[in-house]
Amino acid sequence: MGMPRTPVIAAAVVFAVALLSLILPSTATYDPWAWIVWGREAYHGDLVTATGPSWKPLPVAITTLAAPLGIAPDAWIVVGRAGALGAPLIAFALARRYAGTVAGLVAALPLALEPWWFRHGWLVNSEGLLVACVLGAVLAEVHGRRGWALAAGLGAAMLRPEAWPFLLAWVALLAWRSGWRSRAGLAALLATIPVAWLVPEKIGSGDWWRAATRAQNPDPGAAALTDRPSLTILEDFLRMSPWPIWVGLGAAIVLLVLRRRAPASPEATPASPGSTPASPEATPAAPAAVGPVAAVGPVAAVGRFLRAVGDPPAVRPPDPLSGGLLTTGLGLAWFLLVAAMTEAGYSGNERYLIPAVALVLVGAAIAVGVLWQRLPPVGTLAVGALLVGLTAGPAIAQVPDDASRVIAEARAMEDLPHAIEAAGGADALERCGAPFTNRFFVPQVAWQLDLHAEQVGFQPRGGPVVLFRPWRYYRWSREPETTTVQGLRTVVRTRWWQIEVSCRPGAELRR
Repeated sequence: MGMPRTPVIAAAVVFAVALLSLILPSTATYDPWAWIVWGREAYHGDLVTATGPSWKPLPVAITTLAAPLGIAPDAWIVVGRAGALGAPLIAFALARRYAGTVAGLVAALPLALEPWWFRHGWLVNSEGLLVACVLGAVLAEVHGRRGWALAAGLGAAMLRPEAWPFLLAWVALLAWRSGWRSRAGLAALLATIPVAWLVPEKIGSGDWWRAATRAQNPDPGAAALTDRPSLTILEDFLRMSPWPIWVGLGAAIVLLVLRRRAPASPEATPASPGSTPASPEATPAAPAAVGPVAAVGPVAAVGRFLRAVGDPPAVRPPDPLSGGLLTTGLGLAWFLLVAAMTEAGYSGNERYLIPAVALVLVGAAIAVGVLWQRLPPVGTLAVGALLVGLTAGPAIAQVPDDASRVIAEARAMEDLPHAIEAAGGADALERCGAPFTNRFFVPQVAWQLDLHAEQVGFQPRGGPVVLFRPWRYYRWSREPETTTVQGLRTVVRTRWWQIEVSCRPGAELRR
């Protein structure tokens, strides 16, 4: 079964916009630059992953394929931004499927307008693509496109280990209701995950579990280093979640709990054997399907979902109660998994919670969509204006500052090759001394010097050295520290970089 026409067109438009975004100042941040360097190394058969962030199979696969063309940085920026642009559209489609257009807008707009979404999306961390894969898997399953759903689920598993248990549970349910041939295919799909995550690390670092070890060495300020990591994660989760959506979710639940089911009318009685059943589109599905949220309602909805696994989802009418519970439950389970991993010593960065927030947001949007259908026209206008205003407020207040920072980082990366050339070129600098830079620019400098990331340090212990000091967030970076280095002199200062050297004898730079 091929893909329907509308998603193909939407995907083409999203990738076109992502490609056009390269016209603006563009760069990746620390983790993506490491994947870009590893892609070049993998293509040349010289992979070294001993330092840097955790390994990610999907981004490195993309940058490896792009390496022969010399476009690995731009390729990942386009793919990463396409994920960040596409995820709100998928959230819209998923919520709209269950509770109408308003629910879709309530799911998409807060996600697209959140400052943290812009920040991570523009600097192409993997979370934009991850959310697109997670929501895409749910949406494809709802529409009966199980092959595409499994592909999206596998993509999520190649981006974050938190996706593994969800994919494993889903595949186990499918295998339970499938024949042996399908079970073999599902087993092969799962087998690709450990191979893709562990084998390259063994090749690149000699350690099967290097990625897990790295994840348990958090950077300063990580949630894992606080007194109560799980509480810190909860605070981050609540801070990242748009609070107007929680208000709407609470109001919808209260309304549904208090509402009593009206007596069945003659039109609502079961159809006679010879009659034609009504189309799901003939009447508003959401109010009729949800009914009151009784004590057994959530249990019944989960039961309906589990019984439906293995059946063609496209033939089932959308049930807002099932959809809302499914997406909200997945989001809360993802949050609990991140909290447990953080308690166990994993870093617990803010961005690890983005899929959880996105899933809960879709579930809340479905509830808001149901509530919306029960409000009078004046009430819908008031609630809509309140939701839009309160959601757009943080973006209006914070995104301009975030935009200036990511543009500054992009300008710095554009300027780095010029600074290196002005200092005499990469070869001359390599002869002069060992390179060092701010720890968050190590893979960027390694890329420009055509080195492994482990060959670029951030804390020199003596000379000879070459220091790349970036202008970061409106000041010269204090890293690398230079108290232990003698004879340093500045050879280049541009708008964004200052290069200081203490060269080996006979390797002095000539300018």
